[in-house]
Amino acid sequence: MPQKSRSENFFEHKSQRLESRVKDLEFNCAELQRENEEMREKVKKLSSRTPEWPRGYRPTRRFPKKNAK
Repeated sequence: MPQKSRSENFFEHKSQRLESRVKDLEFNCAELQRENEEMREKVKKLSSRTPEWPRGYRPTRRFPKKNAK
């Protein structure tokens, strides 16, 4: 079995490191996608419900006066 040259070993090691990094990044991406879907469901649920005001609170709309000096 012939020995590999130094540069071949270097590039083989570099290739293995990059492959492991890609594998880690793919795993992180899959986790983030799952969490994103969960958050999307929560936001959709919260955005579609009616607001619950505290007892005795009456929200009022304030209109600015046009000619206030």
